Amino acid sequence: MTDVVIVGGGIAGASAACKLSAGGLDVVLLEKQAAYHDLVRGEWLAPWGIREAQRLGVYDCFGAGGAWEIREWMTWDEAVADDEVEAVDMTRFIPGIGGPMSFPHHAVCELMAAQAAGSGARLVMDASRINVTAGREPVVTYKTPEGEHEIRPRLVLGATGRGCTVGRQVGVTMRNSMHHWGGGMMVEGLDSWPADVQAMGTEGDVMFMVFPQGYGRARLYLNFPAENKLRYRGEGGVERFLAAFELDCLPDRGKAVTEAIPAGPLSVWPSVSSVPEGPPLAEGVVLIGDEAGNADTVLGTGLSCAMRDSRTVCDILLGSDDWSPGAFDPYVRERQFRLDRLAFGADIVSRLHVEFGEVAVERRRRARRLMAKNFAAQVTGLLNMVAPEDVPEFGFSEFFAERLFRETA
Repeated sequence: MTDVVIVGGGIAGASAACKLSAGGLDVVLLEKQAAYHDLVRGEWLAPWGIREAQRLGVYDCFGAGGAWEIREWMTWDEAVADDEVEAVDMTRFIPGIGGPMSFPHHAVCELMAAQAAGSGARLVMDASRINVTAGREPVVTYKTPEGEHEIRPRLVLGATGRGCTVGRQVGVTMRNSMHHWGGGMMVEGLDSWPADVQAMGTEGDVMFMVFPQGYGRARLYLNFPAENKLRYRGEGGVERFLAAFELDCLPDRGKAVTEAIPAGPLSVWPSVSSVPEGPPLAEGVVLIGDEAGNADTVLGTGLSCAMRDSRTVCDILLGSDDWSPGAFDPYVRERQFRLDRLAFGADIVSRLHVEFGEVAVERRRRARRLMAKNFAAQVTGLLNMVAPEDVPEFGFSEFFAERLFRETA
């Protein structure tokens, strides 16, 4: 009998398949792609997410898949004078972990899926028309080129990402909000960019991010106003995307980036925050990763959350024969606490860095002066590095946010 069907072979689903199959459970992993390829997904794993990968037993997949350690973080911004630009050492936040990792998402997923299969999981690629029916005896149906299939496992894990395919089928609803739009693309030929330095900043009406992946490759991201959602679509969109990095705040006006060579598709999307309106589960079904709810992508913690979800749920499944909805209460409570904190932090980042115009520039200058004067004002920035529960509680109060946005340093 099949113990667990996992719908979605991304980071959350594939890592869960590795952990559960290594633990002796009978696992089926369904992935809609016929083969993994670049779909422009999150490719940055925080130090606390790396620790979760180690606990799941999938850490080696990142290294084998081309993961690159990023050691420093630079903020170049129209609100930051040249002599104020400083490098933040990202290797110091969690002892023994090092800096965050940037990696090709599809390559790591492929290796995780192969590891799961090597541990006994059944990997089904090109699985379409997947339908999940919740209940004491859940049912999963799907189609492959060979025909229609049905499985009746003990439990289903929904890990289909922000599309929330399984969640919608079993009645989990989300409260969605959108602050801005985002876009991303892989480039190569970034040879003059420091290989271990990531960057972010805001100028004009774009907030940019550069995440090196080694050997002249990098993932570029832009965040921009919702009213400009068509700016990088259509003919010439790739050229306009690269040209947006021609910024006064960047060294040599961003020439290292603007002259890079596109090495993958350009995608743009509404940067949506989704909060489940109840527990992210139904009888016989548990949601993990972005499918269980997510903060705005600007914070960059989506993959770390996926690893935490996977590890927490797998520990419950491997630790007891009780797989009833109530057995997952610890997961539901911890995840809600985590999402509340991440959503609060993402809101602060969005208001500081993804709002534009003279008022927004002055707001960033004022916040920087306050942070320079009082180190405690920087506490929300820890969310990029350490787990939410390890960030001091005062950083999640309305009083803290009020001071950060209104006080003159």
